[in-house]
Amino acid sequence: MALARRSSSRDQGLIWPGFVDGLATLLMVIIFVLMVFFLIQINLAQRLFGQDETLTELRLELNELTSLLNMERQENDELALARQQLQIALDKSYADALTMEDRLAAMQKALLILEDDKLSLLAEHDALTADKDTLTVSRDSLEADKAKLMAERDLLVEKLAKMGQNIDNLTNQLASAENAEASANAEISDLETRLASMEDRIAAMLADRDQSARDLTASRNEVLEMTTAMLTLQQRLEELQALLDEKTEEAREAKQVTANLTQQLNEALSSKVAELSRFRSEFFGRLRDVLKDRTDITIVGDRFVFQSEVLFALGSADIGTEGEGQLNQLAEALKQLTEQIPDDIDWVLQVDGHTDDLPIFTNEFSDNWALSTARALSVVRYLIKSGIDPKRLAANGYGEFQPIDSANTAEARQKNRRIEFKLTRRVTRSQNPS
Repeated sequence: MALARRSSSRDQGLIWPGFVDGLATLLMVIIFVLMVFFLIQINLAQRLFGQDETLTELRLELNELTSLLNMERQENDELALARQQLQIALDKSYADALTMEDRLAAMQKALLILEDDKLSLLAEHDALTADKDTLTVSRDSLEADKAKLMAERDLLVEKLAKMGQNIDNLTNQLASAENAEASANAEISDLETRLASMEDRIAAMLADRDQSARDLTASRNEVLEMTTAMLTLQQRLEELQALLDEKTEEAREAKQVTANLTQQLNEALSSKVAELSRFRSEFFGRLRDVLKDRTDITIVGDRFVFQSEVLFALGSADIGTEGEGQLNQLAEALKQLTEQIPDDIDWVLQVDGHTDDLPIFTNEFSDNWALSTARALSVVRYLIKSGIDPKRLAANGYGEFQPIDSANTAEARQKNRRIEFKLTRRVTRSQNPS
């Protein structure tokens, strides 16, 4: 019995270790399978994590490209606004320049007239000794007016030069802005095209993750190309700025040349005025010699004055017989002078009619304006009939509004009824140095 028990116990001891080994082996197999499965899961997780990082980087690059596009669009809008502002400023500058030109032309004309007055007063100084004090006062006044007009002319010339420079600068800036806008529009269009292509590629990446690495490389190349293009655009803008500076310097030099030409033209005009003044003095000298015995024909400043009674009857514009004789002498002297005056001096004999302040109303003349104008025209027509070139004559009527003597007397009214002759230079717009 005891032996049987021992034998049973020995058999049980032999069976138990094999069962344990089987369980251990099974457990090791299960652990191995689990480890293999775990490693596979880790590998898959790493691959998915890498692809998620790639997509995140692509989204960041896409956001950067979107920001660049918005910035380009904003710069384009700013360029368009700047171009509009420059166009407005340019139009205003052109208008101001035209106004300045008109004012300068008027000042030049007034200056030439004052030059004529001054030179005539100097030429007739010896003949008007009795009126020395009055002429001195007139000369000082004319000198003051001339100085004032010269100062105003210089100021206007300076303003006009500045205005011209501003116009050139604004024009160049406008052209530069238009070029920059065109370049920006081209760059924006290119960026939009590339952005669309990038978005298509990103969609393809999401559909096929196996191609993500290759697409990422291509996208980076695209970004690199766009960065290079932006650098090229910046370099082009710097070149345009340098060109703008060069053109500004050329414009400044051109303005200096214009100023020199203007000065030369003014000097030439002054020379012609002085030459015409010499011929005018000779003309008046001849008339003075011919008409020296007449007390009703005088010289006042730069004008030869006929009292109306010499030429016309009271209230009439028809030249009398005595008036025709006086005008014949004047026409003869004018013909002789015409042969001596060079062709490049554009002179004209100005005939001015004046009346007294007594009102007139007839079937022929409604007022003194009409009478004074008709008398001036009658003299001009008679001189034309006497052989004077119509292009060298001008007629004006002033009525009673430019009296010599403002006293309310018969003697003053007689002085105011007159025909004045002035040999002067005709100023046209083409001759204006402005």
